Amino acid sequence: MMDLKPLFENLVPDEQPPSQVDVGAAMRAGRRLRRRRRALTASLPLAAAVVTALVLATGSLADLGRRDASATPSPSATSTGDVWPSAMTTIPAAASDGSAYTPVTALSATELLLRADTSFDRGGRLEVYDTAAGKARVLGDMPQPDGARDYYPQVIEPGPEHIAWWAQDVRAQKSTDVWALPRVGGQAALVVRLSGPAAAVERLGVLRDRIVWSVRQGGLYAIPITGGAPQALPGTDGLHLVSWPWASDVRQYDTGLNQGVLVNLETGERTSLPTPPGARGMRCSLNWCVATLEGRTVMWSLAGGGSRAARGHLTPASQIRADRFIDLGATVHDLVTGQSVEIGLKKSAGGTTWHSGVSSSPGMVFSWQIRSCGSSGSTSCGSGSGTELAVLNLAAVQG
Repeated sequence: MMDLKPLFENLVPDEQPPSQVDVGAAMRAGRRLRRRRRALTASLPLAAAVVTALVLATGSLADLGRRDASATPSPSATSTGDVWPSAMTTIPAAASDGSAYTPVTALSATELLLRADTSFDRGGRLEVYDTAAGKARVLGDMPQPDGARDYYPQVIEPGPEHIAWWAQDVRAQKSTDVWALPRVGGQAALVVRLSGPAAAVERLGVLRDRIVWSVRQGGLYAIPITGGAPQALPGTDGLHLVSWPWASDVRQYDTGLNQGVLVNLETGERTSLPTPPGARGMRCSLNWCVATLEGRTVMWSLAGGGSRAARGHLTPASQIRADRFIDLGATVHDLVTGQSVEIGLKKSAGGTTWHSGVSSSPGMVFSWQIRSCGSSGSTSCGSGSGTELAVLNLAAVQG
């Protein structure tokens, strides 16, 4: 077991504190980069890291993805609008038919999975927005039972060949439906209607041939993607899916508990995680851990070396994303490079609003509404009831 004491005896602040992103500058730089890509080649494939999706695994998704931070990090005096220019982009806030877009996650450096919300009696649909081409394509509708008005998709998870989600009547909550839609597009199919303990779905994982999920009381189930009877996975009692194949012994929103184990569900390997004295809310991925220690957010590598502190605070929505990024309120921190940027729309001197997506696994997009401010290209003005969304796509962060 690693001795963590030396790591925390000489804790030093992050050498590169978070800076406020100049959103307008980042957008303009991103547009220039995409124009250069299109001008240079229309056939060369872009390096696209396909990632698993985002959070918000319990409860209704109507508001869970939205966070108002009452205490946001103090911005640096130095503008860093070009920190991650390739990852900043703008997309329409609504489809051509007026359906409001909600980002789900990033499928690649240039593809965003979106949910288009139509109406209560028509459900919604899934689309993929190509930020390089500036165009969206429809994958398919997200059905709901005839006459249903409180039936709503909860979380959405892309897999190699299908995109799956679970849905239920948010008032009755007597059963839970799991749906799957071909990733290339087509018609969604009802995989299973769950009842009993298996219906308390919190997170989904989508494999090539099956769908797995964990339930709020702990434990995992699986079902063939073509349908059938759900099967409890042996040896998973008390475990909670994070992002396939990884599982933890704590739920995301159990912020007062420290994660004690990381389990690879494919191999069965269990990694015990030593906890620093006084740490709260410790969460670990394959290579990194973060926790609150003496009122500070600290992070360290499981491979060894020193620890560091960063501005911002762990919240119930904070998650380690792609074993690289951690969101600390209105700050997103790169665990590998030590860079940090601020996200969201400043609503007031003490509050910022953003949306962290509606995927099941820890996702890779943050978005917030903006209002275009004329020919200057600035996107930082307005009240936030804008016609565009600013999007930070972490799958497009270079380096």
